[in-house]
Amino acid sequence: MEEISDRKMFVIAFAGTLLAKIILSIAIPFTSDEALFALWGRFPGGGYYDHPPMVGWLMHLMMHIGSSAFWLRLPAVVFTQFIGLGIYLLLKKRDTPNLKASFLAILFLVSPINILNVLITTDTPLILFSFCSGALLYMALERGNYRYYVLSGAFLGAAFLSKYFAVLLGFAYAVYFIFSKKERRKTVGFCILFLAALPFVAQNIYWNYTHCWTNILFNVFNRNRAEHFSIVKMLAFLLSQSYLVTPPVIYYLAVRRRELLPRIRQNRPAIMLAAFLVPLAVFGVLSAKKMIGLHWVLAFYPFMYVALFPLLTEADLIKSIKFMTAFSIVHLFLIATILSLPVSLAKSNKNFNMIVLGTNPGAIIRELMPYEKDFQFATPSYATSALLTYQRRYNKYFAVFGGGSQHGRQDDILTDFRALDGKNILVMQESKPMSGDFERFFVRAEIKQFSVQDARFYLVLGYGFNYIAYKEKILTPIRDQFYNIPAFLPTASCYFLDRYFGGRHVSATK
Repeated sequence: MEEISDRKMFVIAFAGTLLAKIILSIAIPFTSDEALFALWGRFPGGGYYDHPPMVGWLMHLMMHIGSSAFWLRLPAVVFTQFIGLGIYLLLKKRDTPNLKASFLAILFLVSPINILNVLITTDTPLILFSFCSGALLYMALERGNYRYYVLSGAFLGAAFLSKYFAVLLGFAYAVYFIFSKKERRKTVGFCILFLAALPFVAQNIYWNYTHCWTNILFNVFNRNRAEHFSIVKMLAFLLSQSYLVTPPVIYYLAVRRRELLPRIRQNRPAIMLAAFLVPLAVFGVLSAKKMIGLHWVLAFYPFMYVALFPLLTEADLIKSIKFMTAFSIVHLFLIATILSLPVSLAKSNKNFNMIVLGTNPGAIIRELMPYEKDFQFATPSYATSALLTYQRRYNKYFAVFGGGSQHGRQDDILTDFRALDGKNILVMQESKPMSGDFERFFVRAEIKQFSVQDARFYLVLGYGFNYIAYKEKILTPIRDQFYNIPAFLPTASCYFLDRYFGGRHVSATK
């Protein structure tokens, strides 16, 4: 009877959190980052400028059925729900009558990590595939079955094609193997695991080899140029992890600190502890110079919930669930409050124009429609271009005009400015154009403005685009800043350099 009641508790928690996530996914406006990932799905490839391809492939599959915000967000809504189910299934055979297994799964389900996870990001497939890989390795170590090692390696490879943070999970596996007791079957299994991941790694390397090594240039060089040592960044990392672990879990682990090591030795959750703690330790070291995003660590937190199985009592977990439920309700209340406020309250905010654009992109589109037949549409921002392109459901693509930023330079792949030579280009932007910004690139440039919800936007109507001038003033600096390929990287081709400059451009400084 206890087991039936336990299952009912899990089902109620699963259904309740799923409903809350569905409502949240409908209520929150579609973000510019999500629009960018949807753009990847609309123009699928073997990789993308700043990340591996998995979220783009996922979006491409979803778009075969629909492209509404709710539909595209559905993987984010359900993937972490599946992880909650996975935690329960993974632990229930170790627990009679499955109370702790259910409690740990419920604790995960009601946590902000799950409840608030409704937006499409590159972490969406990463979290699922990382957990599947770790769970299968956990089963492989228990049962000694080589098939589980193969599947664990395949999911590790899929996680790698989702986001490069999966390398930290592979590193955690290696650390566990090095410090664990050696057995022939386990040694062979780990070799099989890493071999199974290699085809996924090879695909990514080949794509970079034929696409300017853009992932390497972005993640290793371009995004890290201004980083420096900072105590503030380290403190921010510690505070963010305390928030994610949550105070009650920290408290009960501290209270039972003397019992932890014997329980770990007795129950052997070492692989789950390694999968959680090793990546966090690496991020902790990196936080000395780089601000670690809150979402960077999310893929490794499900392992914490599995590792807590021998460390906390049923009473500890019940109290933690009560706190976590209230904790998440507070988050939902704050989000609901913000969403219910009129946009006009943010008028004094320096980003008011972007707020209006994000909450009412349809009004912006309506202002542009009279120019649709005669102009190529563009904006100076990758985020704005992606959001407006999504709003038009890709019937009108918004290019990125100008130097842009280090982020999201997928437009470098999609737009060929040679083909626009002599044509008319409309550039929509949130800030007033400076005198002389556009005249040099067109035979004639006209500036207009319009307002939406008291936010002012500007249109640059450029007639007769001058590609040669644009190449000299915009494309050449882009080449020097973002496509300086280090000499040690062999390159088969580079879309940007081949298209505009006739071949490879090697950095003298990297």
